[in-house]
Amino acid sequence: MTLNRQVLFQVTAPALLVALAMLGTSLLGIRSINHLQADQDKIVSEHVRSLEAAQDLETELRHIRFHSFLYVMDMTPTRWAKVARDQTAFERILGEIRDRASSDEEREVLGEIETGYTRYRQELEATTRSPVGPTKEDALVWSDAHPIRYIVVPCEQLLNLNHKAMQETVDQSAQQGRRARTWMILLGVLGAVGGLVGGFGMAWGLSRSITRLSVRLRDVHAHLDQEVGSLRLTAEGGDLQRMEKQVGTILERVRDVVSQLQRQECEALRVEQLAAVGQLAASVAHEVRNPLTSIKLLVGAALSGRCPRGLSETDLQVIHDEVGRLERKVQSLLDFARPLEIGPEPQDIAGVVHQVIDLVRERLTRQTVCLTLDLPPGPVAAELDADQFKGVLVNLIFNALDTMPGGGGLDVQLARETGGAVRLTVADTGPGIDDRVADRLFTPFFSTKPTGTGLGLSVSRRIVQAHGGTLTAANRTAGGACFTITLPGGRTKSAV
Repeated sequence: MTLNRQVLFQVTAPALLVALAMLGTSLLGIRSINHLQADQDKIVSEHVRSLEAAQDLETELRHIRFHSFLYVMDMTPTRWAKVARDQTAFERILGEIRDRASSDEEREVLGEIETGYTRYRQELEATTRSPVGPTKEDALVWSDAHPIRYIVVPCEQLLNLNHKAMQETVDQSAQQGRRARTWMILLGVLGAVGGLVGGFGMAWGLSRSITRLSVRLRDVHAHLDQEVGSLRLTAEGGDLQRMEKQVGTILERVRDVVSQLQRQECEALRVEQLAAVGQLAASVAHEVRNPLTSIKLLVGAALSGRCPRGLSETDLQVIHDEVGRLERKVQSLLDFARPLEIGPEPQDIAGVVHQVIDLVRERLTRQTVCLTLDLPPGPVAAELDADQFKGVLVNLIFNALDTMPGGGGLDVQLARETGGAVRLTVADTGPGIDDRVADRLFTPFFSTKPTGTGLGLSVSRRIVQAHGGTLTAANRTAGGACFTITLPGGRTKSAV
């Protein structure tokens, strides 16, 4: 169903384009959201590790304070081992935080922690050299002046900074999520609106197509006779299947009308041929009478006894020549009246041209005619009857040579036209075509040569037209006549 396929394409093509655009946009949005989510996950993971490290640092700070207090109260190696272990853990965590720090504010707080930690180590060593008194009051005084006090505030600041960065990351992630949702909602709205607009556009375009088809059908109605006049277009309501059925009916009836016209054209052509045969009969009657009269006189003289020796060799030659003239006239009549039959096959026109040139080369040499042959490189393909086409080309070349009895130039050119057509020209340097007879040049039985039958060009044109081509004639600007054959392109035998 050709119409259904066309309508289906018109309807689905825009929808498919919109769907592909929506799919591409959705995939791009999903990819962007995935990348954004991955980046946010990475940032959140970094902040979580930083926050955990800050909490661990504060925990180790409490351990150092507690174990160092116990150490100054009881300076034993066991107590100092615990303090050293806490200091090592504190320094390790501090190094990790330093490597992970990303802001200037965080690096500044880390600098304060490192400075305070250095003072803590110095004062703790000083306390080791000057132990605290044994009384409870001395311990309380040292506890209030514990050297770890230089680190407590910066550690709390570091923890607060990480809490703040973590909250900012969460807020930023939420904002980006809201933005992504907004874009997805907007995409959905635009998709719906685009679908509505696209559907309206497709409906409008389909309506215009139906309207144009309606106009064309009515134009067919107006130009054809009653064969199609009874049809009515009833697809305005959108019944495309019914319209397709009506179009098919119209096509069938148009084919019938065209077939009838072709039959009438063939009949008219046949009538034209019969009329031409009548002209030939009238033309031949005059020319047949003269040879028959000569033959009758010679034979009559021999039969009457006035010539005791009978027919001489000269008389027999005259009779032979006159009979030959009669035979050529009759054969021309038969050839023209016979329906033209061709057997086209894939051929290389360039090769056919070379064969014809070989046939006429002897006459070219005898008349001292200079041949210019212009053929394209490689084969030139066309579907043709080689024998019939050779006859056309030989006839054109012989006609050209007849106009140059004292020598001249003959140009044969073969070229490919745009669209695959083939153009073959045969041009001479003779006197050219008389403007007074140019319109009748291809008319049957019209000849400018005293001994011509007037059928050569007419039959040649029929052969070319039977191949789907054209044969035209014109005068060259530089002088002489030019005959042009145009044929549709085809395939050579090697390509079949």
